Amino acid sequence: MQKRNKMTGLWRTSRRLTIGLVCAVGLLPLAAYAQNAAYNQTTLVALCQISAAGASGRFDTAEQLFSEGKDAGLSELQMYEAVLNLLPYIGYPRTLSTLGRFQQVYPDYISQRSQGQSPQPTEPWPEYAPTIWGERGMQIQEQLTGGSEENKKLIQQLNQISPELAEWVRYDDFGRVFGRDGLLLIEREAIVLGTLIAQGAPQIAFHYKALLRVGGDDGLVDALLEAVVSIVDEKALTSARHHIAEARK
Repeated sequence: MQKRNKMTGLWRTSRRLTIGLVCAVGLLPLAAYAQNAAYNQTTLVALCQISAAGASGRFDTAEQLFSEGKDAGLSELQMYEAVLNLLPYIGYPRTLSTLGRFQQVYPDYISQRSQGQSPQPTEPWPEYAPTIWGERGMQIQEQLTGGSEENKKLIQQLNQISPELAEWVRYDDFGRVFGRDGLLLIEREAIVLGTLIAQGAPQIAFHYKALLRVGGDDGLVDALLEAVVSIVDEKALTSARHHIAEARK
């Protein structure tokens, strides 16, 4: 009971910090993402906490956050998409474990989405993989990096590390995952920051800047860091703070 009260307090604290109105759920034109000046901090904090719990392997906490998600203004679609967004950043095992906790709380989500039919992916591979994911991925990647020239530099850097990974980042991470309907880019970046804070990963510097490019600000980043203090490992949190401080210079 004490733990539940503590987590509920996190939701209530984040609710008081709300400074904008939530944008309509759904895949908007890419230009609309960039122009989103207002954001719902309560929603972003809730998504960040869920992702940090999944990335940290704290699945009981993730389940509790799912059960309280609607109090923070999250829909089942947003929470489901948040879990799918974990995959490129924490891998299949913890993503599947987190998804299992989502299903514990919302056992009928997939069946209701399927409307009595056999469950099918919303973006079937044969239809989306040949062109859509690649084109969509390039657009999103350019937006998150700050333009075509900066994106070219990123691709060159990734190619030096691994040409395969450079291609997977475009097609899989940004095209297949980030480009899905159901979440705004700023919401997806809040999710990614949660996973990277939990790992203390240096890639947080890139996604910190990406969050700013899609409508976030330093006040939001500080709020996200504060929101996961009780969820992530202290060493990882210290490392994350360091990487963000370096990115701010």
